[in-house]
Amino acid sequence: MPSDAARQAVATFRFEVIAPLVVRPLGPGERAHLVRSLSARLWKTSDGRTIRIHARTLTRWVARYTAQGYAGLLPEERSDRGVRRILPEQVVARAVALRQEDPERSVLQIIRILELEGLAEPGQIKRTTLGDALGRAGVSRAEVTRSKQTFQLRESPYPGAMWQLDASPVLYLPDAHGRRRTIHLVAALDDYSRHVVARLYPAEDRPALADLLKRAIIARGRPERLYSDNGSANRSDMLTTACAKLGIQPRHTRPYRPAGRGKVERFFLTAQRQWGREAQALIDAGRLLTLEDGQRFFAAWLHSEYNARVHSSTKETPDARLAHVHPDHPIVWVEPETLADAFLWPETRTVTAVGTVSIEGHDFEVAPELARRKVTVRFDPYDLSRVLVEHEGKSYGRATPLGVLPAHSRHVRPPEPAAAPAPPQERTAFHDLLERHDQEARFRQAGRMRFTPPPAPDPEAPPAAGGAPR
Repeated sequence: MPSDAARQAVATFRFEVIAPLVVRPLGPGERAHLVRSLSARLWKTSDGRTIRIHARTLTRWVARYTAQGYAGLLPEERSDRGVRRILPEQVVARAVALRQEDPERSVLQIIRILELEGLAEPGQIKRTTLGDALGRAGVSRAEVTRSKQTFQLRESPYPGAMWQLDASPVLYLPDAHGRRRTIHLVAALDDYSRHVVARLYPAEDRPALADLLKRAIIARGRPERLYSDNGSANRSDMLTTACAKLGIQPRHTRPYRPAGRGKVERFFLTAQRQWGREAQALIDAGRLLTLEDGQRFFAAWLHSEYNARVHSSTKETPDARLAHVHPDHPIVWVEPETLADAFLWPETRTVTAVGTVSIEGHDFEVAPELARRKVTVRFDPYDLSRVLVEHEGKSYGRATPLGVLPAHSRHVRPPEPAAAPAPPQERTAFHDLLERHDQEARFRQAGRMRFTPPPAPDPEAPPAAGGAPR
């Protein structure tokens, strides 16, 4: 058996791994997210091996710690105590060669090959024994499959050349039933200046993505490229169509290669450390109860602290660097109506015999000549009263609602009601510091930005597929 010190080192390592899961109460969604994150990491064990830890193992360790405390994490005594478990050098050397030949080859498969080659009797080699031997030899599967790719720092040459778009869970806000709801931070970061436009949303979905992008384009003009991951919202027809209408090139990271979005990921880490911890503390103390309170608190931090402070890489503030407009690449202003039209959701409907279509259970009247034809309807999920109708590339104007409409689409997730009526928000020194500089930062940013209108469309150019002539 290992010494007491060695067993305690193993228990301490196990606690360090599961600490995020046991040091504070977690909701089911938060717990599942943490388990996935911890199981995807590489870990250095107390004896120097590099391993990955399966989600089932993490769950078992948490259960043992919950039931027995620290003692539950100590290694169990082996039933075969005193039995020789040192593998012959010839067996270990052959196992190492088999792992190097195919890094994805499992320990059980290596054992089977050794048995077929006559180097071991069936059942003689245990999986854990050979796994430990491979780990000590530096060829554990986690070690040999680790990416050896090198990376090069990259920066866009001017503002608006590329934006990085991403989302991250940042807060946990209790609802009226006491359940902790995840609040997501959606951000668009200018790759050159590191200037960020971001906002809090109750969900990471298409309406949140569209709303944030419209706000960012209004604030900074149209980007040339939009760089994001492969999430369903980023791959949606809504975003692809909007980019095509606005002249933005969408680009996506390769699957399981998040390194290209390092700048926006670093922003999320900064936001969590500098603002998220303060905001979560106010929530836990019952002093910040609604999403709108958090929204104002975050906007003040973003404008007066993050965008107005010198960045460690550029040695300038994001606000100042955003003003370095390249003479050959001026910021392109997008008209508000054009911007709103670009982000309308497209759906196909068949017009009834009486000239109506149904959108999310609500009837709209369209031009009578479209009866019994398939049409494309485009609508704003935040304003169902504005529905545009198209057929075979021709616009037929707006559809007329028949009856009372809801405030927004069913796809828009409203904020959960607060746990209790929100009292007047208690002032803190941090609040005062942020809000004192917030207005000044906004005016400085607006004064430095200059815009140019987008180029006029070529009247002889053919209309885009599915688009309506202007």
